[in-house]
Amino acid sequence: MYINKFILGLSASILTISTIQAQEPNPLDIARYSESDMNGTARFRGMSGAFGAVGGDLSALKINPAGGAIFNYNQAAFSMSLVNKNNRTNYMNNEESKNYTGLDVGQVGTVFVFNSNDPAATMKKFAIGINYESTKNHHNDYTLIGTGQTNSLGEYFYQLANNGRIPHDALNGDDTQGYLDAAYANGFLGQQTYLAYKSYILDTGKNDGEYTSNFGTNKDTYTQGKFVSTSGYSSKFSGNFSAQLGDRIFVGGNLNLHLFDHTQNSRAVEVNHATDLPKGMVNSILYSNSLYTYGTGFSFTLGVIGQITDELRAGVSYESPTWYNLKEELTQGIETTRSGFSETSWLYPNVVNISDRYRLQTPGSYTGSLAYVFNKKGLISVDYSVKDYSNQRFSPKNSYTHDILNTFYDTEMKTASEFRIGGEYKIKQVSLRGGYRFEESPYKNTKYMGDLNSFSAGIGYEFGNARLDLAYTHSARSYKTNVLDMTVNNLYDNANWKIKENWVSLSYVINF
Repeated sequence: MYINKFILGLSASILTISTIQAQEPNPLDIARYSESDMNGTARFRGMSGAFGAVGGDLSALKINPAGGAIFNYNQAAFSMSLVNKNNRTNYMNNEESKNYTGLDVGQVGTVFVFNSNDPAATMKKFAIGINYESTKNHHNDYTLIGTGQTNSLGEYFYQLANNGRIPHDALNGDDTQGYLDAAYANGFLGQQTYLAYKSYILDTGKNDGEYTSNFGTNKDTYTQGKFVSTSGYSSKFSGNFSAQLGDRIFVGGNLNLHLFDHTQNSRAVEVNHATDLPKGMVNSILYSNSLYTYGTGFSFTLGVIGQITDELRAGVSYESPTWYNLKEELTQGIETTRSGFSETSWLYPNVVNISDRYRLQTPGSYTGSLAYVFNKKGLISVDYSVKDYSNQRFSPKNSYTHDILNTFYDTEMKTASEFRIGGEYKIKQVSLRGGYRFEESPYKNTKYMGDLNSFSAGIGYEFGNARLDLAYTHSARSYKTNVLDMTVNNLYDNANWKIKENWVSLSYVINF
């Protein structure tokens, strides 16, 4: 992830501000801000989120806020989910599997309905609602490891050092102070050069700013891997206002506050299997990075639903871009061993690199919906959405690193569509539900991320003014990743990574 400016701190102390070049962006980091679990009530999940023209559900309001005016009674709902994520990777023909299981507070909210007592009034009723949802559960763990790569992790540092041309005298300090001095010299590139030099991956060259390698060649065979653990949530608070105009038109809007909190701890590792390395040459590397990203955002949603016939409804909605203000904290460390030496060289500077706040605009989306309700016994609903991911933008635009990211969006990302279909059938007090969701990959040329396929099933039981809903959702998506993710001059072979997610959601809903 690119970082534009760092405030370099020792422990709790902020030492200075340094304008720096940035860390290499990971294409999967980019998608992280726009991906959604389609979380919400169990009824919503049981129908795969196909609610744009249905309304009458608190989670449906994020698809089309006009659905708030379809409620007949005041309602409150609380939902939780048990989530299991199964990660399978294939790297250099070696497969690894790792699971995550945890709880997710999916949704909590309420809506209040106000009916007009004037039969001649244009506004027959209006509704005011507030809802909280976890939009993305970031908790996960995955591993990739394999043997056969011919580019050492040292090549990554070698390229950065010789591109950065860090003066040799900037590397004279020890531990924390040396890491800080290198950052003052040339920001992120200086820090990476310092880590590599102090861990013997690089030596100084003949000319100032030049560096030579002290790791194996591309004729050697390496075992390499990456161990990643992520945590945190994306979530959204929505305030809704909606109204029924006449007998057949419903309109509405949402104001949305977004919270983003994400931590990624990663370790890239390497072992060189060559048996004839010169004494002192690096034969193993462990490179650690911990990146914490957090901030808030704002968006709005507008929608309209038309009652075409007594059974058929149509809806259209627009969700604006989300305008985020974000900040990042990065800590790093490195360990190496050398041929002919028994001890491990390690360096973990006591420094937290804190970025200045930067802005991110995610793409907006348009959704068209149809729903057919038959005999008050059931319904079938279809949603179709489009989103232009090339419109995602970092700012300020005159930033070197943000320009690179924005160019990446222009060249690699496209308009992607999403299709959802869901149905519900009632048998007395019991409701049976099912659905399917397809989300197209937003990437144009390289399939960093594949298409998403998801299906769902659910059941609900009404008792008095309350209802219990249960839903099961399964989704699968594939990704490309590397031991060190690089968008430019990538040195390392892709690993295939597939995530299968299973969600069991439970909601308690009460009318009052």
